[in-house]
Amino acid sequence: MVEAAAVPETFFTVWTNLFDRGGCKAGDTVLIHGGTSGIGTTAIQLAAAWGAKVYATAGSADKARFCERLGAARGIDYHNEDFVSVVREATGGRGVDLILDIVGASYLTRNFEAAAVEGRIVVISLMSGRRPTSI
Repeated sequence: MVEAAAVPETFFTVWTNLFDRGGCKAGDTVLIHGGTSGIGTTAIQLAAAWGAKVYATAGSADKARFCERLGAARGIDYHNEDFVSVVREATGGRGVDLILDIVGASYLTRNFEAAAVEGRIVVISLMSGRRPTSI
């Protein structure tokens, strides 16, 4: 029962934050941080199935490729690539429509840089803290 409870927990969390709060819709470009976490893997699959173009950060090249196998258009190895540069280049400088962030403070400024004008940023965890070092 405990293991079975993990499935709806991730799906409910992703649905509430990606679709209800974030307004994800077909045609959106979406950046998902923590692409190989439970929330990340669920978010990639749901957003892609919904018709969004998904980018996802992960901690290695292998994990980035795994995100792509789940449906991300591009996995980003955050140790060796700058996610802002990658999404800006991939979107022709426009940025992404929606960011789902589990990292928090250390990504805040860069999330603003990666977001399109009127883009949405949904922060659901503060793994790096709640206060950014710069804005």
